Amino acid sequence: MKSMSKILLGISVLSAFNLSHASSSIYYDVNGGSPQQLDVTPLNDTFTGTTNLTSGFCSLNCTLSATGTLTDDLGITTLSVTSASVSGSLLCGSVSLTGFPWTGSVAHPVIVTSNPTTFALTGVNVSSICGTCSDQIDVQLDTSNGGSFVFNGPITPTGSCSVTGSLTSPNYYTFWH
Repeated sequence: MKSMSKILLGISVLSAFNLSHASSSIYYDVNGGSPQQLDVTPLNDTFTGTTNLTSGFCSLNCTLSATGTLTDDLGITTLSVTSASVSGSLLCGSVSLTGFPWTGSVAHPVIVTSNPTTFALTGVNVSSICGTCSDQIDVQLDTSNGGSFVFNGPITPTGSCSVTGSLTSPNYYTFWH
């Protein structure tokens, strides 16, 4: 009888865990379409916008395009930038971006409950006529108004570069639990 009680208790605990995990899934839609579950269907898109790269007295206004994936696995949401490119003026052609993928993770409830959500992307390498910087930059996912990624800070710890600007997609995203 004691063994049966332990088995039933174990089944109850596992069932409660599975129900709570399922109910906390992150959902999103693209352009008001069918709901997608982030842990089943990762969000893949390219975001583009005007950014300003500064280092010392040097400042470049360029267009940054970044392709990335937002995934959720076991309660951890990860942003992975798989490629990026810079365009614009002749000087923007001097900018080299390497070190992909750039990745950062947060606990997944933060995506819906805290807006904007900051991802500390690591692996970032930027080289230009303004200088060279590497390792980490904070990028905010703003889930209001269709979703955008906001760069507003330094690349640390190597170098003294800063990137500011907002990247958007032609798609409109809505997130919820």
